Amino acid sequence: MKFLILSLLTSGAISAAVGGAGLGARDGPQWCNCRIKFNSQQSIYSWDIPTSPGETQINANYVFTEVRGKGHQYNNACRVTYDRGQNPKNCASWTQTHGPDGPNCPKSIFVKGQITCTGSDHHTG
Repeated sequence: MKFLILSLLTSGAISAAVGGAGLGARDGPQWCNCRIKFNSQQSIYSWDIPTSPGETQINANYVFTEVRGKGHQYNNACRVTYDRGQNPKNCASWTQTHGPDGPNCPKSIFVKGQITCTGSDHHTG
């Protein structure tokens, strides 16, 4: 009888511990929005990237700002690959692994840029 009670208490404690870890893994944003800046005039933007594990290749908008401040946006001009790492809900930890590239993407930005990704629970598209 003592063994049965001890066994039930132990399995309950293990279930609670595992369940708690599972809930913690779901905390965080549903999407990340990323900007890769190449210089003061050129950037690419990607919105609503799901925070699921692994790498993802997505289209990105290319934005060029003239010296006078006038901006030009070219939708889906570039492709970029992000590695979402071991904790994909931590958008700030994402890295750029490939790209940007693509037939409509300027060759001048075919390099790694300064990446900034932030979380979002609101779908912009």
